[in-house]
Order: sequence, then C-alpha cells, then structure tokens
Amino acid sequence: MVSKAKTFSSVLTLLAIGVTWEVAVRLFNIPQFVLPAPSAIVNTIARYSNYLLYNLADTLLASALGLFMAATFSLALSVVLAYSDSVREAIYPILSGFNAVPRAALVPLLALWFGLGMVPRVLTAFLIAFFPILVPTLTAMITIERELWEMLVAFGASKSQVLVKVAIPRATPYFLSSLHMGLTSAVVGSVIAEMVASDRGIGYVILSSTSRLDTPLAFACLLLLALITFTLSKVLSLVERRVARWAYRANI
Repeated sequence: MVSKAKTFSSVLTLLAIGVTWEVAVRLFNIPQFVLPAPSAIVNTIARYSNYLLYNLADTLLASALGLFMAATFSLALSVVLAYSDSVREAIYPILSGFNAVPRAALVPLLALWFGLGMVPRVLTAFLIAFFPILVPTLTAMITIERELWEMLVAFGASKSQVLVKVAIPRATPYFLSSLHMGLTSAVVGSVIAEMVASDRGIGYVILSSTSRLDTPLAFACLLLLALITFTLSKVLSLVERRVARWAYRANI
C-alpha cells in the first residue's frame, strides 16, 4: 500500500511538472528551438519512433556490454585486492589516480586507436562504470569487523576461507547496489562516445539534432534515455532483492 501511494504521488508530481511546463511555454511564447513544450516532445517521439528506437537500441547495446565488462572486471579485481594486502597497496593508488582522469578526454584517443563504431563506445562505458562498482564492492570485502576476524582465525579459518565464506557474501548486496550507479555511468559513457566517435546512437542523434536547432528531437532523446534507464534500474532492484534478500529488512 505504501509503495503504491509513493508511485501515485510520483506520477502526480510528474504530471504537475508537465502541465506547468506546457502552460509556461505557451504563456510566455517561448520559441520551440529554445524550449519545446512537452506536447511537441511527445509528437516528435511518435513521428520519429522507428528512428529513435533503432538508435536507442544501439546505445543500450553498447551500455550493456560496457556495464557487463565493468561488473565482471570489478568483481574479479575486488577479490584479488581483498585477498592480498600487498597487491592492494600497489594497485589501488594507481586506480585512484586513473579515476581522476576525465574519461571523456579519452574518447578521441579511443576513436583514433579503434576507429568509429562500437568499440570506443563500449570501452568508454566500461571505463566510466568501472570505478563506481569497484569501490563499494572492495570496501565491503575488506571491512570485516575485528571481532569477527579474530573469532574466525581462532576457529582455524584460513584467509581464503574467510574471503569466500564471509567477505564475498558480505559484499554481494553492495556489488548489486553499485550496479545502479554503474548502469547510469555506462549509459553516460556510451552517449558521450557517440557524440564524438560514432555515426549512430542516441548521443549522435542529440548532437545532430541540436546542430539543426531541432530541440524537440534532442529532448525526445533525453526523455527516452531517462525512461529506459529508470526502467532498467527498477529491474536491477528486483534482481537485487531476490539474490540478496537476506540483506534487507522485511519492512523495507
């Protein structure tokens, strides 16, 4: 009941924002190329539905591949870094330094090395989504309470047993939760790369439409991206609750 009430409240808020937006555009006679009305955006989606869906599917494919690579590599690297303190002390500062580099600045280099197409987009999505998944997963693995650690050692548990039976299960909810941020980051990475190193995808459509002052089409792309990312995030939440149900209180 509470969940339905929250959903209904959110829908009402969105409708109020849309109506206010529509009225403001018409009342102040704002040019369409500056700020299109919601009705113009919806009409644009209907008119270019096939074109938009084709490019959206292309963007989602690149984002999904980048997210899969980021999740797999982050989980594997977290296990290695959690197991070996010396490896963690050697590698983690390097990763932190690389994280300070704007990944968008690497897109022209990726395009130079791999050409235009899917590869630069997937790699950009991977590079942007990687760190938001790695940090919470690794942190959960290495922050085991001292009392628990001492008790496990006292019972004769080896380091690998503690990692497999305690650290990894403990990190599972954090890993699954980090996929939400990873998903958003992967989509952002794909769109950025499409604006620089692609002739298709939602990012390319946004860039080409704004260059023609076709602002309704650009807003249509943004709206579709927001809706599909929100939907995928909800799907991830359902998977997260099923896989790591034990980590959540029943009333949440």
